[in-house]
Parts: sequence; structure tokens; C-alpha cells
Amino acid sequence: MKQILIVIIMFSFFGCGKNNKSKSNEKNASETEIKSGTEMLPFFGEITLSNARGYEIDDVKINDNIVSIDLNFEEDKINPESLKSVRKILNNISDIDKKIKKQILEYLDEDGVVKEYFKFHIDEIDSETLNDYIKDTDQNLSIELRLFSKTKLKRIGFYPDSPKSIAVFDYRVFSELSDEILVIVLDRNGEIEKITIES
Repeated sequence: MKQILIVIIMFSFFGCGKNNKSKSNEKNASETEIKSGTEMLPFFGEITLSNARGYEIDDVKINDNIVSIDLNFEEDKINPESLKSVRKILNNISDIDKKIKKQILEYLDEDGVVKEYFKFHIDEIDSETLNDYIKDTDQNLSIELRLFSKTKLKRIGFYPDSPKSIAVFDYRVFSELSDEILVIVLDRNGEIEKITIES
């Protein structure tokens, strides 16, 4: 009787351990599967690859700007490869903003979209409102340069499924009175592909 009892206790002990180990393995496998189905992105956090919905975050501070950032997909599922360029741009977003502003400044004196953008506001906004708007800027500078100093990055949109143009940086001046946007389109390397005006 004693021997039978010892056998039952041993069987019960080892059986329990086996079940616990099995459940533990199942849990670890499940956690791995969940983790492999997501990607981490700066600002956005965890992105679920099986759910290609739109993502948006507001009130992100980038340099001196308060910006909204959105992430837009065309496919039903997210290809992790398509997020690599997004991650690269997000990781270098402050430097990219500074680089874009420098490029806008260089184009300011040339005939083209950038000059047209600022000329539109100078022509369309009455002089009293315009002068009031730029009163805290350096008065030794041209009106274009003073307006440029008031231009702010307002939105960044990402389009990972796009074959070439992956991101747009929207800059605005006179946001209260004008819906004109200076749009900087970036390629997958974070380089400027084109500049357009939208409203």
C-alpha cells in the first residue's frame, strides 16, 4: 500500500510539472506571435501589421513647431519593409525639418513655387494685417524673409505603400487667414522630391 501511494504521488508530481511547462510554452509561443505581428515606430508606438488602419497623433513638438503626424495605408495589411523608411524619417525628423527650412530659404529668391507661395500672401493680405503679423520679426529683412521666419511646420503625413513619395511635410504661414499650404514631398531616403502648393 505504501509503495502504491509513493507511485501515485510521484506520478502526480511529475504530471503537474509537465502540464505547467506545456502551458508556459504555449504562453511564450503566443507572446512571440503577438510581438512578431507588430512593429514599433517612434511617436506612434506599437503598430499592428494585420490592421492597416490610419494612425494619427497630435501635439508633437518638433523644433519650434507643434505638429500632427498621420500614417496612411492603401493595403489591408502592413508590410514591415514599408515601415523602414518611415522609421528612418521619424528618427531624424528634427534634422529633416531644419534641412527643409534651409532649402525653402534657398528657393525664396528664385522664381518658382516657394517665391509664389510667399508672394501670394504679400499680395492677398492687407498691409495693416501683414505688418501686424510680422511686427516681431527683424525689420531690416525683406517682407519675404520676415514671413519665412513665421512659417511653421504643421503636419507630416506618411504613405508607406507609395512606390516613391513616402512623406509630405506641410508648412504654413498666416494659418489664421490663409488655407494655402507649402507642401514638401520626400522620397524614401528622406530627400526632397518636389515642392507644391495646396489648399
